[in-house]
Amino acid sequence: MAYSCAEKSYPVTLKKEESSGYGKKKRKNHIQMDKILKRLFTLKNTIPIIDFLNAAYSDDISYEAKLYYADKEINNFEKKSSRYISFYADMYIKVVDREKIYEYEIEFQTIYEKSMAIRMFRYGFERAIKIADYNSIREGRIKIKLPDPYLIVLEEDKNVPDNIYLEIEIPKQDTITYSCKVLKYFKYDIDKLLKENMYLLLPLQVFKLRRKMYDISTSILSFENKKSKMIEVYNELKIVIEDTLKAIDLSYNSNKVTLEDYDEMTSAIENINSYFLSMYGKYTDFDEEVKEMVKSFYDPKVEERGMQRGIKEGIKKGKEEGKIETAAEMIKDGETIEKIKKYTKLDENKILELIKQIGSEKVQ
Repeated sequence: MAYSCAEKSYPVTLKKEESSGYGKKKRKNHIQMDKILKRLFTLKNTIPIIDFLNAAYSDDISYEAKLYYADKEINNFEKKSSRYISFYADMYIKVVDREKIYEYEIEFQTIYEKSMAIRMFRYGFERAIKIADYNSIREGRIKIKLPDPYLIVLEEDKNVPDNIYLEIEIPKQDTITYSCKVLKYFKYDIDKLLKENMYLLLPLQVFKLRRKMYDISTSILSFENKKSKMIEVYNELKIVIEDTLKAIDLSYNSNKVTLEDYDEMTSAIENINSYFLSMYGKYTDFDEEVKEMVKSFYDPKVEERGMQRGIKEGIKKGKEEGKIETAAEMIKDGETIEKIKKYTKLDENKILELIKQIGSEKVQ
């Protein structure tokens, strides 16, 4: 998704690029998925992100790897208007796994566009220039490395290929072929996402019914007929959301996602759903139904974790009290401070405090 800065006031308002030299004009009313996707791809718990990267790129990143998110802004000077245009790639992720370093470029498209290979290369090339080692230039030769590209298309389209290619013909030299794998998200149901370890993308399942909502909204049907058909879609969507919540629940129970991840993923579902209702018509309080559905799954997990914390704190408190009782007996028996520390693992200051309380004259 490419954006340009529309205003310098804060917060910055982003809008789609109006035009480019390699494709058609962009629509302005697409959902701004970048915020939702950023939240999913920057979870504090990196396990879901690493699982996704390994599945998407067939790599073998360990869970101990460190993830870094690069600046997505690319500045280009537009001569006609004598100004800089800022473009935003969706996601650059740098992974450092021991001695290995991975550079990834991930792009999400609601609707597939034939010019995507050019855009992917353009963003990757600009990123490579930005991180190039200019100190290594020898005899006019410099080497750049493009990030590994990956395109995810959400909306169903029979014309979406498995891979996209860009052939770069250099006069009197070889023709270079740039390729990028395409994930057709519309072909992924919940079971497939779980099976392929791409559960990070579960919240996007609600897109499955976006097209139906759009078609009803833009039809020439009467209000009552639109309402009737839209409520049918709401009922379908309710099933999709419930099944998605069950899958997130399963990932949580399998220790793949934390409670914080659970919250982020369910928030993404609510945000996308609310956007659809605002765009295509709210004919019932369906967004409230969704919120209640989310609460019915999420709240018990919060209560469960609270109980677990209480149990752990109780056990910890019990162990601490046991250590203090042991230390008190050893003090009364005249054992040395070093010996008391060795057997109870208590801090020396704590032992000295106990000695003072007991007032023993036997302590050496």
